[in-house]
Amino acid sequence: MPSTPHIFGIRHHGQGSAKRLRKALQALEPDCILIEAPQDAEKMLEYAAHPDMKPPLAILLYQPTDFKQVSYYPFAAFSPEWLAIQYGLAQDIPIRFMDLPMSLQYGIQQLEHDPLEELLRTQPKTAQHIVLDPLAYLARLAGYTDSERWWDMMFEQEGEQSIFGSILEMMQALRTGIGRVESAETLRREAFMRKTLRKAQKEGFERIAIVCGAWHSPIFADLKKYPSNKDNALLKGLKRAKTAATWVPWTYERLAAQSGYGAGVISPAWYELLFQYEQEESSRWMIRAARLLRQEKLEASAAHAMEAVRLAETLASMRDLRLPGMDELKEAAISVLCEGSEEQLQLIERKLIIGEKVGKVSDTIPLVPLQKDVEKAVKSARLSKYWKATGVQWLKASANNPRGGIDVREEKDRAKSHLLHRLNLLGVPWGSVQKEGRYDKGRFKEYWKLKWKPNFVLQLIVASVWGNTVEIAAEKCLEAKVQVEEQLDQLIELLEVALYADLPKTMNHLLLQIRRRSAITQDVLLLMDALPPAVRVLKYGNTRQFNRTAIAQLIEELVPRICIGLPSACIQIEDDFALEIIEKINATHNAIHLLQTEDYQDQWYICLQNCVQQGDLLQSRIEGSIIRLLFDRNVLNVKAVQQKMSYNFSIGNPQLEAVQWLEGFLQGSGLLLVHHLELWQILDDWLAQLAQEEFQEVLPLLRRAFSNFTPSERQKMLHRARHGEIKSQQPTPTPTPETTQQEAIAEVVGSLLGW
Repeated sequence: MPSTPHIFGIRHHGQGSAKRLRKALQALEPDCILIEAPQDAEKMLEYAAHPDMKPPLAILLYQPTDFKQVSYYPFAAFSPEWLAIQYGLAQDIPIRFMDLPMSLQYGIQQLEHDPLEELLRTQPKTAQHIVLDPLAYLARLAGYTDSERWWDMMFEQEGEQSIFGSILEMMQALRTGIGRVESAETLRREAFMRKTLRKAQKEGFERIAIVCGAWHSPIFADLKKYPSNKDNALLKGLKRAKTAATWVPWTYERLAAQSGYGAGVISPAWYELLFQYEQEESSRWMIRAARLLRQEKLEASAAHAMEAVRLAETLASMRDLRLPGMDELKEAAISVLCEGSEEQLQLIERKLIIGEKVGKVSDTIPLVPLQKDVEKAVKSARLSKYWKATGVQWLKASANNPRGGIDVREEKDRAKSHLLHRLNLLGVPWGSVQKEGRYDKGRFKEYWKLKWKPNFVLQLIVASVWGNTVEIAAEKCLEAKVQVEEQLDQLIELLEVALYADLPKTMNHLLLQIRRRSAITQDVLLLMDALPPAVRVLKYGNTRQFNRTAIAQLIEELVPRICIGLPSACIQIEDDFALEIIEKINATHNAIHLLQTEDYQDQWYICLQNCVQQGDLLQSRIEGSIIRLLFDRNVLNVKAVQQKMSYNFSIGNPQLEAVQWLEGFLQGSGLLLVHHLELWQILDDWLAQLAQEEFQEVLPLLRRAFSNFTPSERQKMLHRARHGEIKSQQPTPTPTPETTQQEAIAEVVGSLLGW
């Protein structure tokens, strides 16, 4: 006669379930343990006992020929499944993963139509709305709005009594009483788990311990209700897909319910504390919270911590709770420690409720060659302390320099930059380059923000199809991108990638493709998109030991073609497209000045002047923008600008076009209106001659034109409107109640400035 299994229905990652399971296993002394986990992950159990395996960890299962099919199975130190694994390994008893293998689940996912799923859709729906989340229904009956908090209070609170029998009875009542129709996936999974149990019974095991999610526990209580032939029928004909598995470090952030993981927990760091200590958990947690606030230079004493503990215990007593839970501790912390500050509470939540812990895997776990090379490159570039570290970190940050920064002119820093850029190219965005500091004029400084994520391990496995080393894989990946890319500007951006990632073999091929593409490109706007990245490569390539000759020749071809083609490209541009044209003109203007080549600048100024000579064919906003560029570089003097401005603000010219011209002209800064009284007067005269209806019509557009000015610029312009001059050393006098013409002007300017 088959032995009767001992069923332990647990909450995934439930610390109370783990404590009770440990006591139950010690009392039972099982000769076999069955755990709810995919059977094809069972081969990873041999590594779980290694002393270097530090939870949180996860088993990664994936389909080697289709990396979209991937699954993670996380474990924390307080996960009942992890505890059962460690117990079985320590006692040297068989451990079986009994859930449906992912090889079969991936095979089902590849089917266009699942016949079992279609059959279930045709069955009449007898279940009530409560079956969508039966535990949430029970929680509501008990007066809880949160099913996890209800479960914690009922089953995870520490106690001597065993509650597994009660959990089994409750789940049996739920599953038989509400008429729930399970999904095809659940039916197959449970059929396979029962099949695994029958196999263990046939092998003669007498004390079989089953560790599974509480919802599944009733399916093992009476196997007679589930004939083996029906279970076999559910699994018959399923095709297998190839799978591979490995261990990967996990994080508490990913384990938390906020990460989207279905069996996550809201407060992993709190659960760890509860699991580690048998008593005084509330005091320990509150002391940690006070210490954390003190580290942030905030006032929080031991007396505050004790007072907060007493408040939490009082709240628990008022709510008929044996011990304070996370809600009581948070309420007490924000009232006493944080003094009502939500920002301080968010810090506590991040550090002490969710937690920033990252696991570690043993070096004995097999890695694909690319993973090994990445680990080697990380050590060589002296980035080991950042690799797989928790939280966001700035590369080479210090107390005096929180954003850090590396200098790519130095060999050691250049190695860091090359590796990070190569990983980004391979789809492993461990680091992201942030914008340079305000006073950094060159690209020899890079500011990297680093954040490691567990799924990077999978991304490296995916990227291993390109090669076994970081350099080779990055080169092959970049070559593949070059083969399919046809846009000239995108090709040059790939050239930047090749430069920053130090891939010289690919750069030569890229330059050949770029020159071919530029030769057949007739659209001057595409050529303008290509110039700025080409100039960046030329100017900053020397800090990375790059041969500049070929890219200099490309720029020598691009600049004349842009200067010849731009005037005709600016004719009869629609208003909606004008801003994009202006953006391209500004980028080209900055790139040409970055080159510091007089011949190129002369060609460019002639080009801009030819654009302005298009007259009414040139869109007003574009003309104003070009006039501003020429004025800033002293190509046009104040008198010439005054003539252009007077023409555009003449009575016969439409007000909309005048405002558009002004918006283009004032791009970047409005101080020239402050420092050139003649330009200010033209604008003032134009505003004065507008009828009230006309002014109200153009006011929104005028405010947009003035919207990007700094507060200092706005203050100076308002001062000029009130007093006719700039006195930066004196405060603005308080206006008198009298309504004068000068006050009316000030009101208009204040309206323009949004004041």
